[in-house]
Amino acid sequence: MKIARATKSLCDHLALPCFIKTSGSTGLHVLIPLGRQCTYEQARTLGGLLARVIAAELPDIATITRQVERRGARVYIDYVQNGHGRLLVAPFSARPLLGAPVSMPLAWSDVTPRLDIRKFTIKNAPALMKKRKDDPLRGVLELKPDLVHALEQLHDRVG
Repeated sequence: MKIARATKSLCDHLALPCFIKTSGSTGLHVLIPLGRQCTYEQARTLGGLLARVIAAELPDIATITRQVERRGARVYIDYVQNGHGRLLVAPFSARPLLGAPVSMPLAWSDVTPRLDIRKFTIKNAPALMKKRKDDPLRGVLELKPDLVHALEQLHDRVG
């Protein structure tokens, strides 16, 4: 949760709105609206720069190192998943795992140390969403942040 919160804080600092959902397995996905205003390569660069900054800020718990044996107990920030032809689990998608967990949209207020991402299943996800007033991911498709400014700030930060 600390890495997700740090990502939210960094995005807030960059004036980048961001949203979060469970992967439906063991992770969290942070989503940033692109507003149809950047190329694939720019989007990939944005993800990579964000991951590098977070890994540098939290080196004891976060890494961008792909090799499992070199990660230790650190959490892998998988910005490479933004690669061409790579798949992202859609919100509410059921995963082929015990209990049929789903990829669940979350509000940032849900992201606490008590969050159990395995508790969202095909049995309870509809009722949980019904309790919410809005879809927590709606802004991903509606907002158009200043990506150029964010990229410039990130480039300055990582050198």
